[in-house]
Amino acid sequence: MDNVLQINPREAGKKSVLRNLRKEGKVPAVVYGADMTPQAVWVGKKPLKEILKHSRTSVINLASGEKHIRAIIKDAAYDTLTDEIIHVDFMKVVAKKEIELTVPVEIAGECPGVKAGGILDFIVREVDIKTIPSKIPESLKIDVSGLEIGHFLKVSDIEVPDGVRVLTDSDTICVNVKAPKAEAPAEEEAAEAAEEQPEPEVAKKGKESKEIEEKESSPVEKK
Repeated sequence: MDNVLQINPREAGKKSVLRNLRKEGKVPAVVYGADMTPQAVWVGKKPLKEILKHSRTSVINLASGEKHIRAIIKDAAYDTLTDEIIHVDFMKVVAKKEIELTVPVEIAGECPGVKAGGILDFIVREVDIKTIPSKIPESLKIDVSGLEIGHFLKVSDIEVPDGVRVLTDSDTICVNVKAPKAEAPAEEEAAEAAEEQPEPEVAKKGKESKEIEEKESSPVEKK
């Protein structure tokens, strides 16, 4: 069952209107599609965040009075300081028509390379796919249960369900396991030598050094 989200018309093109909407806990948005004129709308921040918390790829039923539009979130903008969502693009979908979208990639399985002390480097965390709305996955998984230190997996190793095509380059490295960094022997020896070295003694002032100081500090005789 689709998530339902209420949309409301708004005035387009004025920054002051957008600022006021955000102050009121509303998120400016746009709804567009191949067979419709783009609509400037706003949605409630709280219900939008509830939907995003469960899935960023699910089909949403946008409700406006008696009218309903099935759509997906095509893009979202966030405030760089607060990380709050500030704008959303909704794209209308048609039941049997393929669409392109981005979905997250998740790690599956326990990595033996990490157990051996390696460092897991998760490089590609989302990929572009093409499918019909009813087959949109919440995420795709890549199994690292056979990944040892020094080995890697490509985008082509991601598990893809029937009816979904991955558009991201299949040869792109998705995840690898790096060997742990070892301290250089020279650095260790230098650190040990520094610890063993005794603290320098403060030289005591002799009679000669005192005499020089007294001469330098005595007033100069005027002729």
